[in-house]
Amino acid sequence: MTSAKGLEARASAEFKEVALLSGTRKVSIERSAYDGVIEVDVENPKAMMNFITDFVRSEPFKVRYMLRIIPVDKVVDTEMDKIIAAVKDLSSAIGASESFRITLETRDSPYSDKELIGAIADAVDRKVSLDSPDKVVLLQVFGEYSCLSVISPDEIVSIQKLKRAT
Repeated sequence: MTSAKGLEARASAEFKEVALLSGTRKVSIERSAYDGVIEVDVENPKAMMNFITDFVRSEPFKVRYMLRIIPVDKVVDTEMDKIIAAVKDLSSAIGASESFRITLETRDSPYSDKELIGAIADAVDRKVSLDSPDKVVLLQVFGEYSCLSVISPDEIVSIQKLKRAT
């Protein structure tokens, strides 16, 4: 989850409150070493994402501090071979007839964006679509560790976009 810089504690409390409303009881929240980035672990992430989406649509002014919520499939050390192995493992979520796009969010990365994109593109044997992909291979690099997700574009919950759509 992300929040504005300096508002991580408020975003965390807001997430806990929404989680309780959803019936979720097991929530682990940790502030990362990076401003505005909060690590959240819940028992049923997909259900939680759906609940937050519906909640923001029905009560847009009750969510003030959370900005984006992104599901993570795998966390690996930021080493090219480990990133590529995880991408290969997760790429089975991209159907044979589906297209994909690579999205990078890097903080303190030892690799250039070009290196990462090239290596990921070589590891996924599917059609690329930058404008309307079926799936997004999202790599978030946080220095020594990296988070990988292979998700539909609508699985990245942007609170601001949801509010504008209501």
